[in-house]
Amino acid sequence: MTKYKNILIESTPSDAFPELVTLTKTPKNKKIFLGRKYINMTKAITTKDTYIAEELIGRGSTKVREELTELFGVAAAIE
Repeated sequence: MTKYKNILIESTPSDAFPELVTLTKTPKNKKIFLGRKYINMTKAITTKDTYIAEELIGRGSTKVREELTELFGVAAAIE
């Protein structure tokens, strides 16, 4: 069992995939990962990191819009 960024990853090997891992415990805001299986640990970690990066990028535009509105007093047209 391995813990990576509050997600427990357990090894669940099978005949076809000897390095198979399953995500067994996740925080509430990452429930979409609960029970998912990946062919190896690297794929599981890469998927988690990609999801976090996309969340940050999504929240980033909102934060920039708020900062521009605060600085210039005009709603910014960021899409």
